[in-house]
Amino acid sequence: MAKPTTKTQFKEFCLRKLGKPVIEINVDEDQVDDRIDEALSFYADYHFDGTEKTYAKHRVVNSYLTLTALVEEDFAVGDVVKQTDAAGTATATASMTIIAIDVTNKRLFYKKPSGTFTAEGYITSTTFQAKNGNNAQSVVQLETTANKGVYQGTFELEYIPLSENIIGAINVFNPESNVSLGSGMFNAKYQFVLHNLHEMNHGSLQHFQMSMQHLQLLEELLVGAVPLRFNRHQNKLMLDMDWGNLTVGNYIVIEAYQVVDPNTFTDVWSDRFLQNYATAKIKYQWGSNLTKFNGMTLPGGVQFNGEQILSDAREEILRLEEEMANGYSLPSVDMIG
Repeated sequence: MAKPTTKTQFKEFCLRKLGKPVIEINVDEDQVDDRIDEALSFYADYHFDGTEKTYAKHRVVNSYLTLTALVEEDFAVGDVVKQTDAAGTATATASMTIIAIDVTNKRLFYKKPSGTFTAEGYITSTTFQAKNGNNAQSVVQLETTANKGVYQGTFELEYIPLSENIIGAINVFNPESNVSLGSGMFNAKYQFVLHNLHEMNHGSLQHFQMSMQHLQLLEELLVGAVPLRFNRHQNKLMLDMDWGNLTVGNYIVIEAYQVVDPNTFTDVWSDRFLQNYATAKIKYQWGSNLTKFNGMTLPGGVQFNGEQILSDAREEILRLEEEMANGYSLPSVDMIG
């Protein structure tokens, strides 16, 4: 049979290595899936082919409220919007200042609220009350479809959400804290080349290289790297900085490691180590199941020997994990996760 390219084919491949269909493998389908998932997790954690370096980007965006109805005169930029109940009575839940209005999508944008707005709640402002009167008609409800009424932006969250396949973050590139960058003629590299064009065209590039390194040193001394905290079980990248200094529309780039997804890159299923390790884990489950019947005699005097299968599988797993540590794992690096 051709090399496996799906989890189903991989499962059958491992079972055939154990003797199927010549002998019966006493392992449930769910148990096989669990052992393969364990093998994949171990492979991703330790094998140098289980992860890859990647660069994830996060766009800085404002928070916004999506309303059930909105016309241009309802609210104005600078209005203080407050959470209310359906009768128009203000609550202490949350308030914010409008910085932009999108009438087409019925959205009110703000930077960072005081408190947290409740999905499917009601809001009002002085402009809205002046137009509709101080009564039950002076409130508008947030969008009720699938809790889309409240969107928390970068300034409100003060962290960067990352996908589940990210297992470690090692660096962050913040566009707001770079003394060597600028736009147009204010860019440091542009200025250097402008004033040293003749020398660069007819001489050594040593001075240019040393100058760029000096700029980088100045950035490290005057600005410093942004401290980051990341835990793979939370999928949140915490940056210890002043989030208010960020500019809407800019991108924060994160240098990270992500798991190589076997469903996307199907060649993972044909990895020799993964095949051997997953087979050993299934074999261990098989032996563990059979030990429950130790001492039971089948017709013809045949007895189960689950202990032997369990022992063989344990030795194979230990040998493979030692092989992983000595032959397939990368040296330890500074990776938070």
